[in-house]
Amino acid sequence: MKFFEVFPHNFFSLFASPNREIYVEALLVLHRHYRQETRLKKQDLVSRLVANMENRMLELQEEEGDVYSLGEEVNLSGRAHFLLRKFLETGWLEAEPDASSFEELYVIPGYASKLLNLFYDILHGKTVEYNGFVYSTYSSLRTAQQERDEYMYDALKHACQATQLLWASLRELLDNIRLYHQRLQEQVEIKEILAEHFDKFRLLISDKIYHPLKTFDSVPRFKQRILGILREWLRDPQLLQELAKTAVRRGEYPEVAEARSQVIRMIGEVMDTYERLDGILAQIDKKNATYTRASVERMQYYLNTDQDVRGKLVEILRAVPALKKENVRFTAELTRGLPLFSRGFVDDVSLYTEPRRQREHQPLADPEVSEASPQEIEAEFREFRKRLQQVYSHHKVLEFIMAQLEDRLKITAGELELTGDEDFVKLLLAVIKHDEKGLPYRIEFKEGYLWVNGYRLPDLVIAREKEYLRNVAK
Repeated sequence: MKFFEVFPHNFFSLFASPNREIYVEALLVLHRHYRQETRLKKQDLVSRLVANMENRMLELQEEEGDVYSLGEEVNLSGRAHFLLRKFLETGWLEAEPDASSFEELYVIPGYASKLLNLFYDILHGKTVEYNGFVYSTYSSLRTAQQERDEYMYDALKHACQATQLLWASLRELLDNIRLYHQRLQEQVEIKEILAEHFDKFRLLISDKIYHPLKTFDSVPRFKQRILGILREWLRDPQLLQELAKTAVRRGEYPEVAEARSQVIRMIGEVMDTYERLDGILAQIDKKNATYTRASVERMQYYLNTDQDVRGKLVEILRAVPALKKENVRFTAELTRGLPLFSRGFVDDVSLYTEPRRQREHQPLADPEVSEASPQEIEAEFREFRKRLQQVYSHHKVLEFIMAQLEDRLKITAGELELTGDEDFVKLLLAVIKHDEKGLPYRIEFKEGYLWVNGYRLPDLVIAREKEYLRNVAK
């Protein structure tokens, strides 16, 4: 299925609008209401938008090319209706007729609802139960191991899905910590560092995700039990066959052989993921410790940078680049007795040079040229003929033809070896000369042309003089 067969073509146009912040805030208001109701009444939506965005809706700006004019909507109710029309136009809302009444009802399409859930989780932080993924995997596998019924296949599928979610959640946690570490370099104020660490990282990542992960020991506690159950299943061919038959009866695979290979793949995927968990957990611990240490060091630096001699020197050195542009002599005297040097690094624009504007070409004046006399022209022609004879002399043309013939009595055009333009010119001269007396070769032409080493030649035969005369006599 193609992308725009699911999403309307203007679905993401809201995020390119000057009103994008207001649109996103209104969508989150609708999302919170939609989580409580299956269908949204128009009047309820208008009331919620007015109650939650009374001041924000007054900041809406007119957009170019908009179907609905904002200038006419002067009150809050009118602007709320404008937002609903905008969401209907871009596919974030869909109208649903109600046969039992004349009320206007709306629903949020599935694709829009999933995106809004994602936005909400990212903005407000979602508590991820890593331990729940591990325990649910172990619990389902242990129950299936004890019961040995037709639900064993369902337990394996659940274990595979829970393991995939566990790995994806751990990767997301590692990426989030790495993001906060990178953003730390942008903070230059103490209050910014404290707000980033305590109001965002501590609240959204550390307390909700990292601390529960390290507090409970579900991974080392249940890891070996899970691996033990799955190894036992892999060593039981009859059990694998039963799991495959269950998958075929459910209609998931057409043949038992294919289903059996998929069952083995799912077991292997779960086992491989749990074998790799220690590595990613170690990366998470290292990245969290690195970020925490960097935050503390950065705060200490900015706390002490203005209170001692070292801080004063730092401020002086910071001002040197600006002073250098204004007073080169002053900065030279300042840095003469200090072991200072410039520091740089290679980045994506290090080799960039600003393009220079091409200057208009100014042709030089033609020098005075004197006309050549007939004697000078004739001398030049004689010199040219002399040079031409040295390159393509009669002797060199004969040598070229005899070298092509070698020990053969005759060759065709297709057998010629032309290595360049010089050989081609020699061949042309040989064709021009072929009627002259005393030549050791003769050329016979046939109908048609052919290509030899990129040169278009007539179909011809070059024969030695004796062979040519013998053919004529016959």
